[in-house]
Amino acid sequence: MTAGAFEEFVAEESTPSLRTAYLLTGDGRAAGDLLQEALIAVHRRWDRLADREEAAAAVRRELVAAHLGRRWSRFGAVLADSRLMAGTTGIPGFASAHPDPVPSDETAAALAHVLPRQRAALALRYGTDLSEAAVADALGAPVADVRARIADGLGRLGELLEVDGATAAARVRDLAGRAPADIGDVHGWVLDGERSQRRHRAGLLALAGFFVLVVLLLLFTGR
Repeated sequence: MTAGAFEEFVAEESTPSLRTAYLLTGDGRAAGDLLQEALIAVHRRWDRLADREEAAAAVRRELVAAHLGRRWSRFGAVLADSRLMAGTTGIPGFASAHPDPVPSDETAAALAHVLPRQRAALALRYGTDLSEAAVADALGAPVADVRARIADGLGRLGELLEVDGATAAARVRDLAGRAPADIGDVHGWVLDGERSQRRHRAGLLALAGFFVLVVLLLLFTGR
């Protein structure tokens, strides 16, 4: 598909995708970051996607993958805050991470204590009214497993909110209805994010090259 088609796709899909991201994070800014990450990943392979339906499914898969991988994707931010970088101007593309927000909404706060895959299943099934098959595609799991995760997730959420499963599902739908609906120029935001990621990779390569140089110098001077 064309670059223009991607811009149109983002204009149409950013709101429902942001709603999903909000259910996965419980915070507007964190949801925006998650959506940006997902759209960047889809943009990179845009010309290989057959149509918008496939593209929308790809965004859902990327949102789930980003949600499940967030805690493991902060090496650059950890390095920026480390003693190694103390007193330096930093490396291009690296920045300190914002602390994880504490959701002020009761349902969002309860969802934060549901297992990540269960939370993703609930967000997709009740927050965006997807079929179990579509949820299974996004999670990369069999429908039977997704059905079990939904049931277990509803049980856990209901326990935390002190309500039954049906009411817990309604709470997720209600939270989705209160999700942020507009984050401005999403297309430009995605392009800015791609440039930032390129700087980040360049920083990693520069850091790797520096360590290799240090090791080589130690090897040659130690002789």
